[in-house]
Formats: sequence, structure tokens, C-alpha cells
Amino acid sequence: MYNKFKYNKNDLNFMRLVVGTNFDDELIGKIKEYPVSHIFGSHTKTLTGHGRASFILPQVDDERFKAHLDVVHEAGIKFLYTMNTATLNGGEYSEKFVKRLSEEIERLVGFGVDGFVVALPFLVRLIKREHPELEVSISSYARVYNIREVENFMELGADTVILHEDDNRNFRLLRSLQKLQRRVDFELITNNSCLWGCVYRRTHDIVSSQSSVEGGIEAWFEYPILFCATDVRNDLANIIRMRWIRPEDLVVYEGLGFDRFKIAGRNKRTEWLVRAVKAYANRKYDGNLLDIVSYPQGRAVPKVMEKVGGPKDYDVLKEVYVDNTKFPPNWLSFFRYNQCEERSCSECGYCTAVAREVMRVEGKEISELDLGKIQAPIDLIPRFGGNG
Repeated sequence: MYNKFKYNKNDLNFMRLVVGTNFDDELIGKIKEYPVSHIFGSHTKTLTGHGRASFILPQVDDERFKAHLDVVHEAGIKFLYTMNTATLNGGEYSEKFVKRLSEEIERLVGFGVDGFVVALPFLVRLIKREHPELEVSISSYARVYNIREVENFMELGADTVILHEDDNRNFRLLRSLQKLQRRVDFELITNNSCLWGCVYRRTHDIVSSQSSVEGGIEAWFEYPILFCATDVRNDLANIIRMRWIRPEDLVVYEGLGFDRFKIAGRNKRTEWLVRAVKAYANRKYDGNLLDIVSYPQGRAVPKVMEKVGGPKDYDVLKEVYVDNTKFPPNWLSFFRYNQCEERSCSECGYCTAVAREVMRVEGKEISELDLGKIQAPIDLIPRFGGNG
């Protein structure tokens, strides 16, 4: 009944897209003609928490969840429930909590979910012990960065490993994973806009997890994004350094045997998600690359600053245009033969050079801008809690 795609590695056009849902049934109707094999999502706040703060997600109760799940299945698409919290806050040590967790898994299986996305080994073991038939994907929150970590998750029973976007241009790692492709599925994230070498990522994981768990922190903005946006504002070439994948570059990864790609955006509107799905399915997008990349630095932060009376320095991020048609045809080749993990960006300069070619701000080249440097207004962070 489910999975309308016949898997054939010899089909050069074969592709599987894994798409975040905003629980709009119309979304499913508009993307089912594309190669979407899986949808992922969850209730707004959950027992474990998950990978997106609740305040940016639609309100989803059991009735809405089950109705949407039926629509997904009618379209021949599988549904993966996101239980990808970065922490259970020590709940593993409580028999009462573990019992509730087991009951919650059974409840979701009863609803008809086809599998789970998790980050914690404890959850892999718990789910696979009771339901070895269910698909379990290892979330990018697990931060898998080497082949041994993949093998360890495989031994726990993982069916799919979602590589963190930092891995997208680590071609030495990607080539090493080819030997495991017949034993485990790999999924690459296409359109997140996390900083390369981000020091805020683990804090962000915890904030998102704590903001989406029942009884967790009350906040209306994830403050690590403010630090992230500051780094982008101070050096716009950071947008090029981000590890998104252009639709046109999917062929590079497909040539390495990867054919399962995640489109993030379960907090996005339906038209945004449809645009992204269409672009990646067609392996082509003519326009501003940031129209299909998450980019909260330029969309959310200026609005947040306006709400709390913060500085207007971030407004420039709203005006950034990354012309997706201007990228050199083989621009990714640089990363195939150079290890960013072993080289300083200030020493290299490649992404800065690319940024000068493809980026404009209100029609100006970034070399024409004189933005100066700013510091993140950390004194504003307490205003992001509760009602501000």
C-alpha cells in the first residue's frame, strides 16, 4: 500500500525525497506527483521533544495528526515520526518515564506511523526491541561524522543514517561511506542553512529539544540563531560556506550512490515547501537560492529585532540575493579535492570568491558593501522567553 517507488539503483533518474510536513493536507496533494517517498513530522509538543521548537510549528492534536497520516498513506507515502530530541533530561533513569515512553511509541504505532526519526541510541534500542519491522532513521542531531559512528548505529538496528549537513562537502567521508550503502540507507539534507563550523549547533539542538518537550522551556525564539545571524551579517560569504546542496548539484551526490535527500521546512508554508520539492525533483532552480533554503538568519532575526526593539543591523540580511544561475558549473569540485576540515577559511578564500560572483545585496556586489562588524545583543536574549 505504501512506498509507491520501486527501488532501482540502476535507474539514473531514481530519487527519493524526504519532506517535512506542516500538516496541511493540500501539501500532500501538491507534492505526491514528485518522487516523495517519506514525510516526517510530529505533534507540536511531545513526551520526548524533537528537532524543531514548538512555537514555529502548527498546532497538531491527535485528530489532526491521524487525518493527515491517512492523507499521506493514501498518496503512497510513508510517515516517519520525529522523536529526535537531543536529550531525555535523564528520563532513562525513571521507570515511570520509560513506561510512558513505551506506551507513547505503541500509541503512535497504533495510529499507523511507518517509523521514527531519533538521535539517541536509547531510543533506537527501545523501538527496535519492540518493533524490529519499523524503519528507524538516525537524525542529524546525532551528529554522525565518521564511518565508525555509522557502523555503531547500524549495530543498534538503524535503517537510515541522516548525515549532518556539515558532511555534505566532506567528500572523503562520503566516498568512504559507499562501502556501506548496501547495508544501510543514507540521507543527505539539502536545504538547511547552518553555519559551517558552527559553535552554537549543540546549544541550538538543546534549545530546540527543550522548546518542544511537554513541560519544557517557554520561548518564542531560539537564541542561537541570533549568534548565527551575527556571524552571517559580519561576513556574508558564510552563506556560501553553509553546507546546503543546490538542486543542480544533486547529480554529484547521485554519482556517489546517494539518492535519498531530505527537504527541511516543517515550519514553512505549503507554497514554500512545494517550490523546494519541485526544484530538487527537477534538479534545477532559476532564482534566489535562499528561496528554497531555510535561512532564518535573514527571515526571522530582523523581525525578532523589530519586535524587541533591537538593532536594525540585521535588516541587510533580508536583501541578500544568491543567484543560483551564477554558480560555476563545477564549483563543487574544489571541495572534492580540498579538505575544509583541515584548512582555515581565512587562508583559503574560495567561498569568498564564489560569493563575489553569485551574491548581491540590493544590486550591489558584496565587495562594495561596508557593513562593519557588530556584536550579538545578548542582553536581549531574556526577552525571548515566555511572552517576552
